[in-house]
Amino acid sequence: MSARGSFSKLGLGACAMALVAAGVVGGGSARAATAYSLRTGAIYRVDPAKGEVSVAVSATFTNTTPDPAAGFSSFGSVPLTLQAGAAAVAARDASGPLRVTLARGPTRTVATIRLRALLRYRRSAAFTLSYRLADGANPQVRVRASSVTVPVWGFGTAASVSLRLPATYTPRVIGGPLTLSTSPDGPTLSSGPIRDPARWSAMVIAAGSIEYVAVGRQVALPGGTVDLRVRSFADDRAWGAGTLELIAQALPALQAAIGLPYAGVGPLVVTESVPSGIGPLAEPATGTQEIAVALDAAPFTILHQVAHVWFGPQFASERWIREGFASHLAGLVARRLSLPVPARAALSQLEASPEAFPLAGWSPSGSDSAADSIRTGSWAYDASWAFVDALAERVGEDGLRTVVQRAARGVAAYDSTSTDATTSALAAGQPLDSRQLLDHLEEGASAPVLDDAFRTRIFPASSGALLDLRARARSAYAGLRSAAGDWGLPKPVQQAMQEWRFDDAIASVTAAQSWLADRDRFLAAARQAGLSTPDRLVARWRTNGGDVGARRELDAELAFLQAYRAADDQIDGLNPIERLGVLGGQEPRAVLAEAAGLFAGGDLGAAAASIERAINLDAGAQGAGVVRLAAATAVVAVLAAGVLLGLRRLRRWMPSFARL
Repeated sequence: MSARGSFSKLGLGACAMALVAAGVVGGGSARAATAYSLRTGAIYRVDPAKGEVSVAVSATFTNTTPDPAAGFSSFGSVPLTLQAGAAAVAARDASGPLRVTLARGPTRTVATIRLRALLRYRRSAAFTLSYRLADGANPQVRVRASSVTVPVWGFGTAASVSLRLPATYTPRVIGGPLTLSTSPDGPTLSSGPIRDPARWSAMVIAAGSIEYVAVGRQVALPGGTVDLRVRSFADDRAWGAGTLELIAQALPALQAAIGLPYAGVGPLVVTESVPSGIGPLAEPATGTQEIAVALDAAPFTILHQVAHVWFGPQFASERWIREGFASHLAGLVARRLSLPVPARAALSQLEASPEAFPLAGWSPSGSDSAADSIRTGSWAYDASWAFVDALAERVGEDGLRTVVQRAARGVAAYDSTSTDATTSALAAGQPLDSRQLLDHLEEGASAPVLDDAFRTRIFPASSGALLDLRARARSAYAGLRSAAGDWGLPKPVQQAMQEWRFDDAIASVTAAQSWLADRDRFLAAARQAGLSTPDRLVARWRTNGGDVGARRELDAELAFLQAYRAADDQIDGLNPIERLGVLGGQEPRAVLAEAAGLFAGGDLGAAAASIERAINLDAGAQGAGVVRLAAATAVVAVLAAGVLLGLRRLRRWMPSFARL
């Protein structure tokens, strides 16, 4: 991520403009002429020891406006627009100093050079303008031992520019172009001929011999303490102190806004750096404990950089997601801390830009060519931010926060069973991409339809057919979810949706819908038979959906139901002989009830065996009763015969007993 604000050259049209003074011949009227040429050559010399840049502009101004019939054209002065904060502005020609008047503004200084004499048609005047840009002359000028930033402008209608640096500096150029050459005295950057100076500008950023100093603080957060360290250039200690204070205030607010704990290990180190220049948010985003922040970064930019501790490569694989969410979070926290939030174009304006492209194709940081970075970087940062802001409006801040939390914890979009504390079995542990983000958003509590927004702004046109197939799959998926009810959705369907295998998903949904229809008929019949179904059917459904495993389970349970109903019809009430047959053991209906309990507990094998035992008991009860009855009769007969025999013997032995 870099934190460099885009540089600007304001009023360069005015730089080349010359005010036309009308001369008078006799009593002729004056009239203004606007045709001229102003050829310039500017040399910028950087002097870190003095903390300034000296600029010398050699100019040749030519009046190219023909004299009118009743007079003549002439110029009396030439205005040049210089950088804001220009000091010691002076001009001279071959005869000596020229008068210069200044009009200062917040973004530029207009220097008007009074020519030594009125300049007639086809006449030229040569002069040299000199001025200085001191360190801090405006927010874009920095001249220190550690680093140099200089806005470089050309002047007039045709120009050339060169900038000279001490040998200890390594320059980088944004804009221009400028060509680097080196000598023992140091690097020189040269423009060559500039045909349209009004449209040309460059920012030169140079790193010198850098020495760092560090300040630190322990920042208490819910769940732990952050060891915060800020390293600044030795000649910019104020930056270190101010940045430390800002981040110490921001960390608790960032954590509260995102709703995720600070997960960093070791100290959080923030290091001052020279700007990369692509845009205000473009320093390298590592998402680790070491953050580079540009020396001219605004507070919002610093918040954006720190937000990448949460929104780094470990969170999202695509650049637009990381940058858009970091900017959105930075905006929330900046407002809470009463810090300024930079203006950006509306999403509709950004979409109409000629630089617009599908955000999913934004190259990883550092992979762009210099030209591509300058052309697309600023637009992509703003577009990513605007799109995430738009998502927050659609799903609400709470909904967006939930999406971030689920994604950060590794919960898959289509997993409705995982709790906030668990990792989804469906998730592959990969960082979030555009596909997964769309799924998370559409599977959230508010469940908005965002297909069109992603289709037009995120995915390339070549994804159209896949997105059409996704729409069909999601429609089928929604129907299956409604039909499944509290049984939930099967893993094969969820997995296919998660991996964007929509042909497989549609096929699985079709099989699952057929299985559910058979399930509903089975459940109705089981309820009618007074049976409770086992949990294993639900488990098989969630594991296999309508596939072979779930089909086998349903068939097995249906077979038990049929056997149970047949046994229930066969086993009627016991008559007295049948009751005698089962006396001392289990009755058939008790065994059948035992089978129903085993079935509800999921032991289909034991349940089937109990049905068979109940049928066998019922079938054998009559015969067993007859046998038992016959045996009992025989026993009684034997006992009676024994009693009679005993009485006879007693009478013989005891005559007196016989008389009783």
